Amino acid sequence: MSDHKNIGEAIDPLPPTGLVPDGWRNVAGQLRANAGARADAPALVCVDDGQELSWGALADRADRIAAFLAARGLGANDRVAVLGGNAMEWLILYYGVQRFGATFCTINVEVNVHHAREMLARMRPALVLHDPALDVAALLPAPVEWIAWDDFFARIDALPAERRRAAVNGPEDCCVISFTSGTESAPKGVLHDFCNYYAIAEHQRDRWSLTAGDRILDVRACSWASAHMLSLNPTLLVGGTLLFAREFSRSRFFGWLRDFRPTVIVAVPTVVNMLLERRAEAEAEGAFDSVRFLSCSTAPLSPDRHELFERTYGVPLVQLYGMSEGGVVCANRPETRRVGSVGMPGLFQDITIRGPDGEALPPGAPGDIETVSAQHAHAYLHADGTIEPIRGRPLRTGDIGLIGEDGFVRITGRAKDVIIRGGVNIAPLEIDNALMACASVAEAAVIGVPDPVWGESVCAWVALKPGAAADEESLRAHCAAILPAAKVPARYIIVDALPRNARGKLDRNALRAMWEGQ
Repeated sequence: MSDHKNIGEAIDPLPPTGLVPDGWRNVAGQLRANAGARADAPALVCVDDGQELSWGALADRADRIAAFLAARGLGANDRVAVLGGNAMEWLILYYGVQRFGATFCTINVEVNVHHAREMLARMRPALVLHDPALDVAALLPAPVEWIAWDDFFARIDALPAERRRAAVNGPEDCCVISFTSGTESAPKGVLHDFCNYYAIAEHQRDRWSLTAGDRILDVRACSWASAHMLSLNPTLLVGGTLLFAREFSRSRFFGWLRDFRPTVIVAVPTVVNMLLERRAEAEAEGAFDSVRFLSCSTAPLSPDRHELFERTYGVPLVQLYGMSEGGVVCANRPETRRVGSVGMPGLFQDITIRGPDGEALPPGAPGDIETVSAQHAHAYLHADGTIEPIRGRPLRTGDIGLIGEDGFVRITGRAKDVIIRGGVNIAPLEIDNALMACASVAEAAVIGVPDPVWGESVCAWVALKPGAAADEESLRAHCAAILPAAKVPARYIIVDALPRNARGKLDRNALRAMWEGQ
């Protein structure tokens, strides 16, 4: 571990947990194995321009990055921040920094400047590598070295690729620092170590039956931990091919499928809804022929939308459930998927449903979802730089759900979003889904608002489909036909669109603020 206080504060090793998966291999070993077995096979492909990098070439660039960082005196747990959007350079750095054994630090460059500056200060990087097109002037108060990607790669190309250089990390050293999307408050810093990221990749290989022949298309931002878990790390583990885009494009999507022949597509409900709002059965004819399934996660997808997508495009849709600090908590297998469920508990995941007094609940009873897992991140990174270990102890996810008699898990809402009407707990997601089943509704969400009699009542926020018509009376009649009376919203507010955070997740806090501002 380095000790160069002038450019970055040295970081203490993380406390050991002993939760190291059997067969653990570091990133250097995985890259070396892929380069040996599949040197000329594509590792990374940009679907925007067809730029491609083989496993042999990726391993070579990673070895040169390791030589550069070693020459700077960096070591395990030293932090290298990488700023930029989806790009070949970003991905090479992702694998290269971890191949050396240092800590790759990432933030989504679309967050506001205040949050980005605070995140950088919390990370305390020894080095910052950034997209030359990124305006970094507002982020520069930290006295560390900043190097633009083009300059950095010119420097490493002049270095020898020291293939035999050993990685400096152990399994429980920190591999990645990422941030949550901040659905409840300011984004949390999350410290992942090499073994919890490996455990998640093993889960994905098992649950999705991944092999070296898979071509995984991920249309999301690579800076989020979810992309690491579902596509970047599993691709490395199995030696497959990662297909990526700078950003999702509805107009180019079907062309990507035909040109690059993915076997797995990793998406979010926003993408699914975009493909459904402007259905293109003719345009999509034959485009999904290579695709085994499309995954959907990070936010709820209503059962109606799930079934409509499968009917429209003829491809299985697989839902899963995870969190930055918890790994992939549950996931469906493509061949046994259940509509309305996020699947069975994941590999290495021990899930318990807890009641209000902390008691374990039986199958079918909804409660707080708690998990203990080797997939869990090692620790939280707080705003003052302190580290709070979290792996090896129960983690409350903040979600409400149940485990059915069939072993499948269903999410019913967020604990903080539960509406208490006359002493009865109401899960917002059930009402959201009921509203989404209305033919005129594009998106909907409910919150609890103060009520002088019931304590809280249900208020619905609704965005209509283009050209569609609906009013409070018709929406109330629709809900009354499929919901118990206590769950039918008392108020309906029609808006152009629902507020979402930087990651596209519904922001119920913003809805509450909008209500209070009326």
